[in-house]
Amino acid sequence: MGVVHKEILDKRNRKNLIHLNEKVKCSMLAAGKANQAAIMSGTGITMRTIDREQQFDRLVGLIYESVQDIGQLVPAMALMCNEIGALAGHYIHMDVASREVFSSLISDPAFSAGDAEYRNYYSSIDERLQWVATGAIGEWRTDYERFDERSVRRSEIYNDFLFKYGVRHLIVGRIGGEALENEGLSFLRPLGAKHYDAQDLQFLERTTGHLVRSSVLRRRLRGLERQQQADQTLLKYLPYGTVWVDAACRVVSFNNVAADILAGADGICVKAQRLCMADSGADGMLAAAVRQATGGEGRRGQWFAARREREAPPLVVSVIPAQAEQQAELVDGSAPLALVILQDMNRQRLPRSAVLRKMFALTPAEARLAEALLDNETIESYAQKADVSRNTVRTHMASLFSKTGTRRQAELLRILMMAEPPIHS
Repeated sequence: MGVVHKEILDKRNRKNLIHLNEKVKCSMLAAGKANQAAIMSGTGITMRTIDREQQFDRLVGLIYESVQDIGQLVPAMALMCNEIGALAGHYIHMDVASREVFSSLISDPAFSAGDAEYRNYYSSIDERLQWVATGAIGEWRTDYERFDERSVRRSEIYNDFLFKYGVRHLIVGRIGGEALENEGLSFLRPLGAKHYDAQDLQFLERTTGHLVRSSVLRRRLRGLERQQQADQTLLKYLPYGTVWVDAACRVVSFNNVAADILAGADGICVKAQRLCMADSGADGMLAAAVRQATGGEGRRGQWFAARREREAPPLVVSVIPAQAEQQAELVDGSAPLALVILQDMNRQRLPRSAVLRKMFALTPAEARLAEALLDNETIESYAQKADVSRNTVRTHMASLFSKTGTRRQAELLRILMMAEPPIHS
């Protein structure tokens, strides 16, 4: 019935994503101004040839393409390896505190097994990560300046992992992140190779600005995508019925609760794609309120109570005008919309735990933890009160993150708090 409601929900984030994509394109164009020659498609020629600047332009293009497709860092790292004499390049995005790896890429497919080993185990015991996390964004560091041969001989990460794959000297750069969350690139040379020299470092520093900027854009894109997902989930399960209509009361979209109310056709329904009230007086009030909310000037919201035939309590109807920024983000960019909110006072209220379980498909144990967090409990205090281990609570917490599409406790609490109003059954 009309445009699927997801299209309306996506308007603002789609506009933000388009704006971000334009920024990426502008960055790529600006980076390429140094050399307007055609960008080569192969990767076999190093930048120390006559085509050095063309290859560098190609590298910069790949770096910015990685904002939307992280896989483009694979050929980018391959180009960088060719330039500095590295055997492999490794990209990692992780939370150093929890050792959770969000993304990991290796430049050479021959080391794919090693990449999997690192993600699954060695990232959890890599003593170098805290050292990397203390570096400034854009700073390149070599491991042999921090870890001497005595440290290397005692290190599991070197002896059982790196040496097994024939690599040794590492140079690493922290290219982005916040707090202990990091994006980094590292390059490894084969056993017996010389240390990285000043020319290698000069080349890496030339790429640094592009790598850091791409990381900033990538982080913004991830934030927009998470916000988009959260907004869609929250509006889908809003505790009231919501219906978007145009100035003529034609229905554009509605959420699940509104679908239930409209299906009952008690006091309100949809006829010929138009939202109608069964009572003629209420229908006139609805039409007037929508005209007021979608008018050119003096737009304001109104509410009224509509009588129903089969149910004693009336239906409370609120009509709200779209905000200016919402108006500019309409799917067709033309006629204004109004948001009609339906409050069915006769629908049975569910307790908070049932609301959370219904919204996010939580288990009873996960719902109890969610309620405890909303009541300002800590993991430790909840574990003690519930007589469960902290490891069990952390397992439930990880499941809450997964089911709500969040990564941090502050994000999780925001989503849970938005879900607190009772949903009607």
